[in-house]
Amino acid sequence: MKKIKSLSVLFVLFSALTLISCDTEPVDPVLTDNIDPENPGTNPGTDPGTDPGTSEGDYFPMALNNEWVFALDGVMQDPMKITGTVTVNNKSYYKINQFFSNAGNGEFTGSAVMLLRKDGGNYSVRVSVDIPVQEGMSISVSPFEYIILKDNLAVGETWTETTTQTTSYDMPESPVPLPDVVMNLTFNGKILEKGVTAVVNGVTYNDVIKMNLKQTSVIEGFGEGVPPTITNTEVWFAKNIGPIKAVSTSEGFSATNELQSYVVN
Repeated sequence: MKKIKSLSVLFVLFSALTLISCDTEPVDPVLTDNIDPENPGTNPGTDPGTDPGTSEGDYFPMALNNEWVFALDGVMQDPMKITGTVTVNNKSYYKINQFFSNAGNGEFTGSAVMLLRKDGGNYSVRVSVDIPVQEGMSISVSPFEYIILKDNLAVGETWTETTTQTTSYDMPESPVPLPDVVMNLTFNGKILEKGVTAVVNGVTYNDVIKMNLKQTSVIEGFGEGVPPTITNTEVWFAKNIGPIKAVSTSEGFSATNELQSYVVN
């Protein structure tokens, strides 16, 4: 079981602001269709209608038991590990137990599922969550998916995606129905460097892609005076190894994850 720290803002990529806290899990058997097909989310796909192109390498190797161990601001974290495979809407994904680091305890207990997929040069993440009924209240959160890297873009090239996440509440004993909370998400990605060398934790990595992902979150109905939440994350991906470093900033907050060890099959 995981802890859900927020009911509306579920996931900030590669950051200590990650809002799903995951315990280290044992390796799952191969999983098939274990996500409710009746709850695909409002935008279950990513980059619709766009040709993903041909990949220029493997910058996030996806195989069962691959794992990466990071230090968050110098503090060792539990391994980030691929634990199984999942089929959703006829698309194959790899299940990963967490992104970089645990986020601490929250107020609601639920089961979170984070999935990875590669299609051509596109690497994407799908996030879903199931929260059991608590204190008579049922909570439903729609999943969403977006691209975290395009390995076939040149330095300076960009991509943009928009999606939504809807949180619904059901309290049968409440005299007034609770409205849905709709969060509009925009992701702006950019390739900053390509084919470079990076030194992380004293280790030199070659053939590295450095990219930036800007996430803008706006919750509907909160009034025009409420500014959007913006998170910028720079990630370094090494060919045939995966992510080696991530630096996230948001409203004066910053966090750095650096790779300590890895196992790639």
